[in-house]
Amino acid sequence: MPDQPHTTGSLLDDDPTVATIGVGAHKPSLRDRLRAVEKGAVARFNAAWAVPWSRYAIMGGSSVAALALGLGIYLAIRPVPKPDYEQAEMGKIFNYTLLTEEFNRLPVEERIELISQLVDRVGDMDASESVMMAQFFAGIAGEAREQIERNAGKLLVDATDLVAKDYAAVPPEERDAYLDDAYVRLVRLTSPFDGSIDRRTDEELLERGRRDTKQGQEAMGSGEVNADQASRLLVFMNQQTAKSASPAQQQRLTLFMRDMTRRLREPGG
Repeated sequence: MPDQPHTTGSLLDDDPTVATIGVGAHKPSLRDRLRAVEKGAVARFNAAWAVPWSRYAIMGGSSVAALALGLGIYLAIRPVPKPDYEQAEMGKIFNYTLLTEEFNRLPVEERIELISQLVDRVGDMDASESVMMAQFFAGIAGEAREQIERNAGKLLVDATDLVAKDYAAVPPEERDAYLDDAYVRLVRLTSPFDGSIDRRTDEELLERGRRDTKQGQEAMGSGEVNADQASRLLVFMNQQTAKSASPAQQQRLTLFMRDMTRRLREPGG
C-alpha cells in the first residue's frame, strides 16, 4: 500500500486540495448533541421537581417552553423513514442517502442496491430535477459535508470488504481482472456522493486510475505528494479504513488495497 499523503482531498471537492479528511474520531453529530441536550434537560427537570415549591413554577410558566423544546428535539432526532427510491422526490432520496445515519445502518448489500437505483434515477432526471440536484450540492457545508463524507466512507469500507472477502478465493491467474472490475465498481459506487454520475467507460476509469496512481508514485519519489497526484479513491479508502474499519476488516482491506495499488501501477494495466 502506498504511503499516505500529508494532505488529501475529499471525494466531495472539485479541487481535492481545498479540504482534508482527518483520521480519527469525528466530532459529535448534530443529532448526538441534541440527544445530549435532551438528557441534560431531563436531569435538570428531575432535580427541580424534587423541590416542592418549584413544582408550581414548572407546571406554570415553563410548561409551554418545555413542550416546544421537546417537540423540537423530537423532530430533529426522530428516525428518518427510507423513501421509495423509484418514486419519491429526488430531494428526499438525496437527503436520506447522504445525510442520515439511518442509511448507514442498512445492510451493505441494501445500500449498494439503493445506490444503483439512485444512479438510474439520476440518469433519467429532467431539467428541473438536474437544477434541484445542483442546488442541493451547492448548499452543502459544515456538518452536512461531514455527514456525507461519513456515509460515503462507511459505504466504501463495507463494500470493499465484501469484495476483499471473495478476493482470497480468486485463482491467481484471474486476480488482475478481478481487481480491475472491483476498482471500476467502487468508483461508480461512490460517484453519487460527489453529486455526479461518472459516465466514462470502464477502460477510461481504469486509465485515469492508472495515471493518477503513477503520478502519485512519481510524486512520492520527489517528496512532493498531494491529493492531485494520487488516486482519490485509494487515498479516501486508506483514510476511511483507518477511521471506521474493524480490525478484521483492516486486515482484509490492507491486503486487497495493496494488490489493487500494485495492479494500477503496472505498465499498461
